Amino acid sequence: MKFSVSSFRAMVVTAVALSVVALPAAVFAAAPIQPPESVGAATTTAMTSAVVNAKFENQDGTPETLGAQKGKTVFVVPYLTLCSDTCPFTTGNLLQLQAFVTKDKLRNVEIVALDVDPYRDTLARVKAYAKLIGADFQLWVEQGSTTTPHLPKGATPSSGMNGTVGTGDVNANLLVVEKFFGWSVQVVPQSSPPATDWMAPHEKLTYDINHSDGFWVIDPAQQVRFVSGTKPAFTGSLSKVLATFMGYKSNIYKKAVYKGGWTPSEALQAIEWVAASSS
Repeated sequence: MKFSVSSFRAMVVTAVALSVVALPAAVFAAAPIQPPESVGAATTTAMTSAVVNAKFENQDGTPETLGAQKGKTVFVVPYLTLCSDTCPFTTGNLLQLQAFVTKDKLRNVEIVALDVDPYRDTLARVKAYAKLIGADFQLWVEQGSTTTPHLPKGATPSSGMNGTVGTGDVNANLLVVEKFFGWSVQVVPQSSPPATDWMAPHEKLTYDINHSDGFWVIDPAQQVRFVSGTKPAFTGSLSKVLATFMGYKSNIYKKAVYKGGWTPSEALQAIEWVAASSS
């Protein structure tokens, strides 16, 4: 078969065109972008040996440490099962985030909600909470003894002393994590009227725990690489039990309760950026 100059040129043009079409998917894949400052800030802070070795257990009773997560990108948030304002929205975001991680088939990613109310949050309660929300991520509670919480002298749920800090609810494993991450965890009076426990026997709560919000992303080398201090901007549906516990008439949230907070997609962006920048 003979080729004319014109037919050869046509073949070259066609081949080049085809190669250009094929290149973007294979060669020009966009690298993950660092989340904007409105979400949080980048850092490089190595975890201390005390934090790495702090002892926890997940909702299944399996012993856990942050040190055992080496080689993974770990997404950490504080929570407690009796939080009546922020935590249910945080865990709602985590459910959506885990769905994103699963859909995108991200490997070596662990999502961990770390308890800040170990006196009340027994393993049985955390397990019940995990079942209530349908958790497919890790819910950790501290191992070891916890001191008994005490409100300031004269403080009651009706005293309006919500800015007054009590004592107790201190656990050695939680304490090292609090100090490292810079979390604020405080025993304060309950709101008035006091909330009623969502878990049987549904007793009135006698104190509350104020705590920091946001998320922290740890890289596979066990360095904190991204920090967000904002509340969760959740939209979607929550457990009806928790919505009632928080005082909402509906468990469906079409608009975020905390505007300007972090979203599951922004959290995913942080995870992907940390994982990519650490490889």
